Amino acid sequence: MNAFLAIAGSAFILLGALFSLLGALGVWRLPDAYTRMHSASKAGALGAILILLGVLFATAGMAWVETLLAIAVLLVTAPMAAHAISRAGHMAGVRPKVGPLGDALERAKDRVNDPQ
Repeated sequence: MNAFLAIAGSAFILLGALFSLLGALGVWRLPDAYTRMHSASKAGALGAILILLGVLFATAGMAWVETLLAIAVLLVTAPMAAHAISRAGHMAGVRPKVGPLGDALERAKDRVNDPQ
């Protein structure tokens, strides 16, 4: 049983490191601040969660409360931080490269400023 937990813990930690590396590659390669932030927040949070699950397996469940608390904090704070930073960037004038759907936040700001 201990060998299974060690192998599972190692696999989760390696998978988490892979996702973290992919997030870092996204930050390096993607075209604008918003897509880079998306890559960092999504892949980074998933990588950290997988590493925490690896720690849970490696400790044979001894640190399950701390691990679950850390995962819950990551799940709550990572999307909120990404949203707040992207909104602040938009308010500061950093415009995203938009596709055919356009810039929804800009349209919402226009509706607030000109209600008709």
